[in-house]
Amino acid sequence: MTSKELKDAAKKFGADLIGIAAVGNLNDLCKEDNPLSIFPQAANVIVIGRKIPRGALRGCEQGTELNNTFTNFGFMSLEDNLLAKTTYDTVIWMESHGFEAVPLFGYDCTGQPVGVPVSPGKPAPNVILQYRLMAQAAGLGETALNGLFITPEFGPRQRFAMLLTDAGLESDRPFVPHLCNDCGQCIRACPLQALEAEKAVPFGLKGFERNVAARRNELCLRCRNGAVQTNEGRFNAVERVAAACGRACIAALEERGATLEKFSTPFRSGTKQWSCNLLGERI
Repeated sequence: MTSKELKDAAKKFGADLIGIAAVGNLNDLCKEDNPLSIFPQAANVIVIGRKIPRGALRGCEQGTELNNTFTNFGFMSLEDNLLAKTTYDTVIWMESHGFEAVPLFGYDCTGQPVGVPVSPGKPAPNVILQYRLMAQAAGLGETALNGLFITPEFGPRQRFAMLLTDAGLESDRPFVPHLCNDCGQCIRACPLQALEAEKAVPFGLKGFERNVAARRNELCLRCRNGAVQTNEGRFNAVERVAAACGRACIAALEERGATLEKFSTPFRSGTKQWSCNLLGERI
């Protein structure tokens, strides 16, 4: 099995993006974030992406709905059904070739220790990989100023899953940040001023970092401008692709032609965006 054969198979199963990260490029990660804590024999991390339809964000952008269409077609159903099926089919295909592959969702949170280590030197469960680091190591994109992961194909419009595999595949080169130009549109678009550029810190794969704005999660939790507050099943995280900061990022990238996917209608329609106050009430 070659890297090309794997990528062709994953695309046949519905993948819009796929990259391969060598675990050797992840040696600096602590055991709580390291794929070898889950699969010590892993040689590569395969990162699979499916795109979020641009039209799923239109209702949020126009202010004509909160986030129902996005939640169904751009978030939970996309992750739990379409991306899960693509990931599952790719795993089964790899197993038919004699290689093990551990499927993992790309949850946007850090590890969630809920137990004790099973032996000395092992991290407490659950180990949750930082998908943004894995995707950058797999050559797919970078983390933008607003903290969202962006790709040359779709900007922030994709969902990721990962496979840890013992297959000795040719890996992709890590992505060198260049898409985000720190325009600040995401920061200015946030009605709650949750993003703080002056407190930006480097984030990314070691040697390939870029500055990412500090984010006040307690304010994001109040956002009613396209953000989705998740439950315990997704670690009570805030999904922000459809939020004002994410939509501003999409518009800015498309306006300067930075994404490969092109559209006839500009994303920013000119309709005034609705907003909310610090209590999360629509105004």
